[in-house]
Amino acid sequence: MDVRVPTTGNAGEDAVVLDWNVAVGSTVNAGDILVTLETAKAVIEVDAPADGVVLKILFDEGEDAPEHGVLAILGQAGEVVADTSPAPDTPTEGAPTAPSSGGTVAAAQRHARSGVSERVPASPRARLLAERNSIDLAGLTGSGPGGRIIIQDVLTAKRHAATEAVPTAAAAVSGPPSTSAPASSTALLPPAHAATVVPVRGARKVTAQRMHASLQQTAQLTITRYAEADALLAYAGRLRTVTVATGRPKIGVNDLLLFATARAVVKHPAANSWFDWDGISQFSHVNLGFAVDTPQALLVPVIPAADTLTLAGVAEASRSLIDTARAGRLAAQQMEGGTFTVSNLGGLGVHWFTPVLNPPQTGILGVGTTHRSHPDAPALLPLSLTFDHRAIDGAAAAALLADIAGAIETIDVLAAF
Repeated sequence: MDVRVPTTGNAGEDAVVLDWNVAVGSTVNAGDILVTLETAKAVIEVDAPADGVVLKILFDEGEDAPEHGVLAILGQAGEVVADTSPAPDTPTEGAPTAPSSGGTVAAAQRHARSGVSERVPASPRARLLAERNSIDLAGLTGSGPGGRIIIQDVLTAKRHAATEAVPTAAAAVSGPPSTSAPASSTALLPPAHAATVVPVRGARKVTAQRMHASLQQTAQLTITRYAEADALLAYAGRLRTVTVATGRPKIGVNDLLLFATARAVVKHPAANSWFDWDGISQFSHVNLGFAVDTPQALLVPVIPAADTLTLAGVAEASRSLIDTARAGRLAAQQMEGGTFTVSNLGGLGVHWFTPVLNPPQTGILGVGTTHRSHPDAPALLPLSLTFDHRAIDGAAAAALLADIAGAIETIDVLAAF
């Protein structure tokens, strides 16, 4: 029985194998967690579909597995399974391709380049990395299941090769002494520093792809202004005192900013929209995305209809989503449907920055840190609004930014309604 990668949320998207809870030969029961995967959207656990014995594991920890690809095979003890190792030409992008006995032109070309290495059991990513660094797989010892070479084996070989090359390079530089060359020319060159290769995969890969596509495929423009923040800071201080005294959940500055932004954006349908060449979809409610930094990558969970929530409701929703995101448990649907986004770098001391749109959305607000020009001056909050000029004009964007600033400046009044 095949254990397959479930639907990842984006058609044809790979999942990364994070952790196997079983090994070949393990006896499992239906419902036991076999493996943990990381997708672009979340970390998911794959259960055993039935009782049985793990006969084969096809992907090692750290490798990419295509959507619906076979992760492992279950069966009865002593049962023999055919060789089902992923074909060398298994794609790392897009939907899996069924291997054929004749292979493909691409596989034949790689075979011609790498010779005997092509016949050595190795993961597709390990084979590709070896090819790029001219490493012969036949000379490596695999540490994966069944002696299969995995990417870590190739990285180790690459580091050893770099270390062994240093004395040779130094000798070549020093060479025999020359009477015509200055003495300094025989000095040894410092060896190159070893580099750690961090695979671009999972959430990091998808974030990078979307950022790149956003800048290439939209007409982004950023405008800036200040909002006076004395009322915001004073109100946040009063809320902090009350919540601590009463034991209620904390409501912080970021919650106030999300609340104010949602209430302002809903008045500007042109900015609360998705751009498409077939038409611009303008929404009557604000599904508010907000950037959350996690160990995996930048994630953007969404608060549905944030403009309809009370301040306490926004704070509760944001707190729950942040906790879920940082635990790596965000479901795909919790990051879908956003109509406007907020990115707050104020806590990191940043004043101004240019936030990047999250298409098809047409607006994103960047928030900096509050500061004063001198002790008696009002506190100022930097706001940066990036918008898609295909969907909204500069004057309309400026009006939106003014309304957001106004909502922040009167947050204590706004929260009362």
